[in-house]
Amino acid sequence: MKLGTVLKLLQCVLFFLPIAMHAQTVLPPECAPGGHSILQNPYRSTTFSSSWLQQSALQEFICDHSLAPGWYQFQIFDKPASMPTQCVEVNHCGTQAPVWLSLAEGESLPGPLELRQLTACATWQLFPGNGKDCCMFRIPVTVRSCGDFYVYLLQPTQGCMGYCAQEMSDTTASTSPPCGPDELDVDGTCQTKQPPTPSVPVIVSEVTGNTVYLKCSFESSSNSSLGHVVAWSRLSPEGRKEELKQETTIQTSAFIELDGFNLRLGDKIYCSCSSFLLDSPDIHGAAVDSHEFFAGITLRPEVISVSEDGRLYELVVESSVPVPCLEDSPSSTEQCSLSLKLSTSSKGE
Repeated sequence: MKLGTVLKLLQCVLFFLPIAMHAQTVLPPECAPGGHSILQNPYRSTTFSSSWLQQSALQEFICDHSLAPGWYQFQIFDKPASMPTQCVEVNHCGTQAPVWLSLAEGESLPGPLELRQLTACATWQLFPGNGKDCCMFRIPVTVRSCGDFYVYLLQPTQGCMGYCAQEMSDTTASTSPPCGPDELDVDGTCQTKQPPTPSVPVIVSEVTGNTVYLKCSFESSSNSSLGHVVAWSRLSPEGRKEELKQETTIQTSAFIELDGFNLRLGDKIYCSCSSFLLDSPDIHGAAVDSHEFFAGITLRPEVISVSEDGRLYELVVESSVPVPCLEDSPSSTEQCSLSLKLSTSSKGE
C-alpha cells in the first residue's frame, strides 16, 4: 500500500472517530432536564408510615390515579431516588396501596442508558389481620437508566395508589466499616443517628372565617430528611397535662381548632415537638415543650384597689385569641361587640 493511501486512511479515521465518540454520549430525550417531570414528595419514601397521615386532618394520602402519563424522576429532598424492587408494606409511601417495581426471575434494572419494559405491583390487604398481597394489581412501567438516576414512564393508577421511592445507594468505594440502617459512619465508627433538636415551639392564635385555630410553630436547624411529631396538651383542673392530639408532619408547624369541646376559652395549652429522620422513623430526638399559652381574656392587673378620690385607674383587658364576628346580614342592626362583667366590692363589705 502506498504511503499516500495510508495517510488518507488515517485522516478518515481521525475525522470520523470524534464523531463516533460524540454519538455514544448523546442522552436519550427523556434523560434531558426538560424530558421528564420530578416527583419529589418525601412522603413517597418507603420508610414513611402512611398511618401518621390519618392522625392529621391537614394531610392527604398520595393518590396517583390522576397522574398525567409521562416520564418521571423520583427525588427525596433533592436527592435522586428510585422505585424499590422489593415488596413494600401496606400503608407506606404516603398511601394505602404502595406501588413497587417487581423484577421477575432473570430480570434486572437497565444498565447505563438502557431501556427496560418492567412491571410494577401494588401491595394491598383485603381484610385486617389477613396477610398482604404484594401484587394485587399490576402496572406496566418502562425504566430508562440515565447514568446517575433512573426515569420511569408512568401511567395513572387504578384507584388511590401511590408510586414508592427510596434513596439510591452510593456505589462509590468506601473504606469505612458497613453501618446498620439506623447508624452513621462518624470518623470510621458506626454511631446511632440522632435527629437534631428543634427550637422551642411557639403558640399563636389565628382565625379563618369564623373558626379560631392555635398554631404551634418551630424552627429546624437541619435541611436533611426530617419529620416531626407534634403533640398538643392542656392543663387539667388537677394540674396534670392531658394530651389532646398528636400528628406527624414534615412541616415546621401544626394546627388545632379551638372548638369549645376539646379546647375552650380559659384553657392553659401546650405543644411539644420531636424530630426523626425519615429513613429511621423509629429513632426520635428529645421532645421540646412550648411555654404555656392561656386561651382567653386577661385583666391587668387582676386585682386593684380603687380609692374614691376622683383619680383615673387604668385596667387593661386583653384577649389572647381573636374574637370572630359573624358576617353582617342585611337584617342585622347590632354591632359586633363583646360584653365583659367586672366584679367590685367595697372595703368592709
